[in-house]
Amino acid sequence: MNSENKIYIHADDYGYTKSMSSKILDCVNDGKVNSISIMIDGNSEALTKIKGIKNTEIRLHLNLTSINSVGNQMHKEKLLKLSFLKLFFANKKLKKICIEEIDHQIDKFCKLYDLESLELDGHHHIQIIPWIYKHLTNQERYEITNIRIPSEKIYLLNFASILRITFYRNLFALIVLKYLSLGKKQSSKRGFAGLLYSGIYKINSLEKHIKKLKETYTEFEISFHPGHPDYNEYDLFKKNHLKYVTSINRINEYKLLQSDFKY
Repeated sequence: MNSENKIYIHADDYGYTKSMSSKILDCVNDGKVNSISIMIDGNSEALTKIKGIKNTEIRLHLNLTSINSVGNQMHKEKLLKLSFLKLFFANKKLKKICIEEIDHQIDKFCKLYDLESLELDGHHHIQIIPWIYKHLTNQERYEITNIRIPSEKIYLLNFASILRITFYRNLFALIVLKYLSLGKKQSSKRGFAGLLYSGIYKINSLEKHIKKLKETYTEFEISFHPGHPDYNEYDLFKKNHLKYVTSINRINEYKLLQSDFKY
């Protein structure tokens, strides 16, 4: 690692299930991942296992779109049906329910890991939905020192990538998130990458991307989703979520983070 750059190889979704968390820990123990974000209402054994973890940053992975359990049982049915679009267009009543859930997750995270301040991101990037972002930046319960702002610079790393449908799906998501990120960069202390080439990185394209990011940022993160469930956990997910977490792209990212790439 260049001494002038602070690089975070980051894994999302720790705590989602026991086996997903175990695969993320494989990457941490191999020295490739040095930052993870945690679904705080996830697998309790996995959450306890990383108490006091060294040389690895932990942050809250705010989750409203793939909830397995909720803090607010009274509104469980509503919370289990949320999506990015439903959150984006939420009415006043739904916003109030979601804010209670957000505060519950922040409280639980800080209490479990004995924190007075925290960093966070969001499952499906919900942290940049305007009313959620406003609540996070205005709340006074805890100091939030860093919010992931997914405004990624577009680099063409190789021609093989642009032949993949995944590349264009990722590009569309990137453009939407860049637009929603406007005016929010002051909440992040580091650059972000990992969306455009999510699931389609190869060792050479990842190393090339890291080199380009080093030229642009003194501090940056590249996010990955190496966790994928074992077969005996499939019943924990709704149909659309199961397809997402069992994607071949996740398996490929796990294999990539187990490989001998350099940063």
